[in-house]
Amino acid sequence: MFDYVIGIDGGGTKTLGVLYRIDGLEVKRVQLGFSNFSVDEVQAKNTLITLIKSLLKGLDLSRKVFIQMGIAGASRLSNKESFIEDLEAKFNCKAELDTDALIALYSVDKRKGEIPILAIGGTGSIVMIEKEQVVERIGGWGHLLGDEGSAYHLVIRAIKNIINEYELGQGLGVLSQHLLNQMNLDDPKGIIDYVYNKPKSELALLSTEIQEVAKTDIFAKNLLMNEAKLLSSQIITAYKRFIKDEKVVIALKGSFALKALYVRETILEDLKKQLPNVRMDEAGHEPVYGAYKLAKNKIYKE
Repeated sequence: MFDYVIGIDGGGTKTLGVLYRIDGLEVKRVQLGFSNFSVDEVQAKNTLITLIKSLLKGLDLSRKVFIQMGIAGASRLSNKESFIEDLEAKFNCKAELDTDALIALYSVDKRKGEIPILAIGGTGSIVMIEKEQVVERIGGWGHLLGDEGSAYHLVIRAIKNIINEYELGQGLGVLSQHLLNQMNLDDPKGIIDYVYNKPKSELALLSTEIQEVAKTDIFAKNLLMNEAKLLSSQIITAYKRFIKDEKVVIALKGSFALKALYVRETILEDLKKQLPNVRMDEAGHEPVYGAYKLAKNKIYKE
């Protein structure tokens, strides 16, 4: 039997690790920088190793530890098995690696008989559903093919609007002028170099500037509300495709879906109109807690 579980939630901007006792009591937490394997595999591995070292520091070495990681870009890791074996040998622990979306799904506060639908709107977006131990998804195609309902997708739509206004020669709006200033560009022609040389996570940070302008600008406000509707539309699609007559709980995760101006309330309003009989998860468990629950599930199955 294991004595402790280390849950790790890693993404494009930060990585949170929590050391739990097997009964769920939190012992220690450590937060470091990014660990998205798609951004930089070597740096992501270094971040995870440093994080685990910090969490295990001072722990009785005779204690058995299960490490459950939920990391963005996990499916793109070049040699997953080798990395896990290295961690297990280095720390004398059992280690498992899944996606950050999966641990977020396990963090949903579902009641007996409920089917969970998880909608993540952060830098990127995905909607996931677990039914009869099978995980299905809507979205999650990445920034080149989708990511509707996310901070990154919002920013790209706003930047495309700059291009549209410029090419039509109609003058730049308030939001376009503000974003060009934030990008330190005097001419929209510089957008090409700016966008193609910035990582997805850095571009997504411009969503905060759109929110600032949206406080007084109706166009920026509508951009945010329309982005929210893209995420709620995917939730509704998941419900219609996978749900028959089961009870359903819906959880929103991700800083964009939960904290961006006008977004959460727009999503909830849409869902209330079209899915009036579902329950919203208001517990607000962190995705890293889902790593703990997933680990427990694996431990007791063994």
